[in-house]
Amino acid sequence: MSWNAPKSPFIDFKKSVFYKAGEVSEFIYQIGEYRQLRETSKNVPIKDIKSADFKAKVKYLKECLIKYRKITGYGRGITAVQIGIPENFSVIYTPEKLIIIINPKITKKSEKMLSYPEMCMSANPIIVPTIRPAWVEFDYYDEGGKLQHWNTKDNTDLGKIMNRVFQHEIDHMEGIINIDKTKNPKEIILESDPNFYISTTFKEIKSI
Repeated sequence: MSWNAPKSPFIDFKKSVFYKAGEVSEFIYQIGEYRQLRETSKNVPIKDIKSADFKAKVKYLKECLIKYRKITGYGRGITAVQIGIPENFSVIYTPEKLIIIINPKITKKSEKMLSYPEMCMSANPIIVPTIRPAWVEFDYYDEGGKLQHWNTKDNTDLGKIMNRVFQHEIDHMEGIINIDKTKNPKEIILESDPNFYISTTFKEIKSI
């Protein structure tokens, strides 16, 4: 019997992952090609929140998130700098509505730390186990220019994910990518197993 070269696993799925990455590259900026992804973005002047120009930017960011989700099937949050606008606002997807946060400022963090494998649109298709506080409280402005406060400490998986998504997007405003937060580079993987997230759970970290 002649020798046959081994084939890597999940071939079709990996092809689809990279195909989708190519499709979203039309509007998503990637690390290494846009220096502002690694820099602190600017706060939005409060007086500009109701301006036509800023409303157009928010509308475009919403459209990008919706388009990203349509192409890939996932994506819970997107920040302006990821589409070439280095300003401090994000759009967060929930099943009920899109939440817009402008100039968020974290005011309190949980002492409990959780690790969970995260993906990032600007480092696609890398998956990184990322340690974050279980919840945060933060002030922000909504798209109507009103000051709001997030303090939901829902202990369900969805509640944990939402708190994590907000932190992930706020990091983008500070020029921080999730891959910067890994403690063990050997844990970095590429999205390849279609069942990866089915068995994935939050892990409490006792010490960092």
